[in-house]
Amino acid sequence: MSVYAEEPASTDEPPQSISWQEIPGASGYILEIKNSNGYMVLSEKTTSNSYNVTNLGSGVYEHRVGVINKLGKVGAYSEWVRLEVVVSKVPTLTNDSIYSISKEDKQKVFDLQGTDFVDQMRVYMVIDGKKIPAKKVEVESATRARAVFDIDPSMNTGIYDLVLENPRKKALNVRQRIVFSETKEKAKRFATRQERILKKEIPEDYYETPYWSTFWRSSLIPGWGQKYIDGENWKFYVYPVVAIGIAGAYASSYSKFQSAKSSYESAVLVGVFLAEDPNSQILWLMNRNSAQANFNSAKQQLTTIQTGAGVLGLFVLYNLVDAYFSARRNVAGLETAPGLPLGQETARVNAKMAADPFSSIQPASGYNVSSSYQVEFSLRY
Repeated sequence: MSVYAEEPASTDEPPQSISWQEIPGASGYILEIKNSNGYMVLSEKTTSNSYNVTNLGSGVYEHRVGVINKLGKVGAYSEWVRLEVVVSKVPTLTNDSIYSISKEDKQKVFDLQGTDFVDQMRVYMVIDGKKIPAKKVEVESATRARAVFDIDPSMNTGIYDLVLENPRKKALNVRQRIVFSETKEKAKRFATRQERILKKEIPEDYYETPYWSTFWRSSLIPGWGQKYIDGENWKFYVYPVVAIGIAGAYASSYSKFQSAKSSYESAVLVGVFLAEDPNSQILWLMNRNSAQANFNSAKQQLTTIQTGAGVLGLFVLYNLVDAYFSARRNVAGLETAPGLPLGQETARVNAKMAADPFSSIQPASGYNVSSSYQVEFSLRY
């Protein structure tokens, strides 16, 4: 005989009870219950032919009923009868594991750790209100259980809730606990990401804004968005160093360019005055050679500036593209986030350089220096 009892806090259903056949002429009854060790845990008189068992813990007991006659004496007892009491508490989970499933799996076993597990417990995967029951639930103890699911490849990819339901239909619904993806590798990656959500490393609503959340971080600090969503810590440290190094080289070349340009312009101005004096031809020639050297130096630094600007531009674009695909890799399916479909691997990134005016120096001596640099970026699907 099994009896289910609700927790005292549950008031929406009446408590379960032990009942027996009413005996004519009996003035009352005495109910005795002993536990599996033989100790008497209850001995109560009652005028009713039933008794609530809400104050008994889960376990296996034996009980018997004695009939009290009109003299207040127990006339007879029934035989001891086995009684199993299951206190139907809502089961809980104590581990924060994220379970991953792929369409490559035929069957998946979830190891569950928690409290208040009972043999009659049911386990479901739920998405969009659709329940997928476990094929088998093996309860090892009140704290450990195994749920076995058959995997249907036609199931929708996405993130499923995990539901544990006790025999009294009281259920624990753990949101976004199961990741179902196309391949084992993707499912494992998404599961790792969900664990980061549980640890509050990234917000729970990331699936609604994955690209924006990653983009604005990577725009402020290169590599930050990748660390935020992909957990790539090395990018967060290396990318800023690379960007600062390129920017520092650019700034140094620009400073040298301005200095050489200023020296060149000063030499040109002096040369104008020396050219008007026929007796200063030697000085004019020396000044012209100095101006030419300054001009060549400015030209060289300008080339370095162009290269630095191009490299910096390419790196900024690469950082943003890397941030985009970092976000894309962390989208489990179309049901949970916008963007490229899961599993699409045909996107390609192209970058090239072409002619484009950047800046120029037009010296009075007739020399002309011009620069050209352009970055073209495209995505092909």
